[in-house]
Amino acid sequence: MMMTPQPSQDLDSILRRELLTGERLLWSGRPQPGKLKAAFAIWLFAVPWTAFALFWEAMAFLPWMASTHTPAGIQWSFGIIFPLFGLPFIGVGLSMLWMPFKAQRKAAQTIYGLTDRRLLRVSATGKRESASVMIDQMGPIDVSADADGCGTLRVQTGTSRDSDGDRVTERFEVLAVPGVTRLETLLLEQRSRAG
Repeated sequence: MMMTPQPSQDLDSILRRELLTGERLLWSGRPQPGKLKAAFAIWLFAVPWTAFALFWEAMAFLPWMASTHTPAGIQWSFGIIFPLFGLPFIGVGLSMLWMPFKAQRKAAQTIYGLTDRRLLRVSATGKRESASVMIDQMGPIDVSADADGCGTLRVQTGTSRDSDGDRVTERFEVLAVPGVTRLETLLLEQRSRAG
């Protein structure tokens, strides 16, 4: 069984191991999983999807439940094919219902950091995952914060074209951290020094 670090000091030490030689950590913060309420927006689609998939599956089993009134050919053909057809849809629905909880679990095991060179994110969800963006590669920044100062910072890192040829803006996101305006101030100071 693989253990994942829960205490704050474990994530802090993992973040510090990510620092390059001579790199100084200016700010670090952990997301507040309870503030990720937007992740539950998928339920607007997932609940009806799953409900219909379960309804489909129940109706598909009717030939077996009403076996005295269902001809044997229908019972053995549609009674097997239709229930099997509905199973993947139930699986997709349950997966969508689980996604917000998975996002909250990952947030609880994530830490962000700002150094004098880059902005980085480290997650320790069974395996260590890290991503960073150099300060000189950052584009426009936008911040949204609640009254308590907890919020999200998004940094544009570039643009690309998707398979349809549409322009896609790539962003590095620092999600649901307390004191997000302090992070923004430090980041802008580092950008002005780098520029």
